[in-house]
Amino acid sequence: MELRQLEYFIQVCKSGSLTKAKEELGVTQPTLSQQIRVLEDEYNIQLFDRVSRGVEVTEAGKILLNKGHAIMNLLEEARNEIVGRVNQSVETISIGCCPAELEYLAPYFMRFHQKYPNILLKIIDAEDAENKVLEQKVDIGITAYPVSDTSVISTHLYRQEMALLLHSEHPLANKSSIPFRSLKQMNSIMFREQNKSLIDMHCFSCGFALKSSIETSSTPVLIHWVRQGLGAALIPISLLEGLQDDSLRIVKLEGHIPRWDISLVNLRSVTMKSVVRLFIQEMVSYVREVEVSLSCSGN
Repeated sequence: MELRQLEYFIQVCKSGSLTKAKEELGVTQPTLSQQIRVLEDEYNIQLFDRVSRGVEVTEAGKILLNKGHAIMNLLEEARNEIVGRVNQSVETISIGCCPAELEYLAPYFMRFHQKYPNILLKIIDAEDAENKVLEQKVDIGITAYPVSDTSVISTHLYRQEMALLLHSEHPLANKSSIPFRSLKQMNSIMFREQNKSLIDMHCFSCGFALKSSIETSSTPVLIHWVRQGLGAALIPISLLEGLQDDSLRIVKLEGHIPRWDISLVNLRSVTMKSVVRLFIQEMVSYVREVEVSLSCSGN
């Protein structure tokens, strides 16, 4: 006996006629009649008496109906148990992320969690994300450095570059862009501690050192200080997207400017966890959506 035949039989008993049952089941009457006959042939017994109003279940049929309900109830219980266990299970993805990018990536992590609430994201500060991946201390690394080991796969996410944030009354506020080298003439540059080494190395390659007046780990604090007129701030342009404040101006930098590529890195393995593969796909998709949105808005 097939489960489908049992379902057909129970529906005929419930409906009291083949005509009503076939409408409920969404099958043709010949198909339904054939399956009932197969069931009767298997047990070599008549399951229904044909009457003027439809069909009535026989005594033998009542036995099958009783056991059939028990079988269907057990299957439903099993289904609910399995679904409940799947829904309760939590998988973990460990992510080693360079601290400088955590602020920008936080909304993407939150979006992933909202879409997949049963996947736990364990975020770990990691300047050297590639080594954390190689040592299998994390499933995924997010880094600004190019990978050096062939056993690591790199997936490009986005390019990060700096912009200058100024108060609207600053002498350069009416400029749309300025050469990066002109910053060496400014005495009140502020920037995030996370970007200090990158800025220092870049300035060194340009033949000058940038004098900073204030360094902080907080982008909102930098923006607040610029708003108070304490100086100009070098901030990753991605963190200024959507900033709307009449007291502030964003001035882009020209020429050889600090920029770096952010990538996802993971071990080259055929046994990659499905949730890791899912996270990579979703993150790339999220970033592309933002790029398209900014392109369409003209930013």
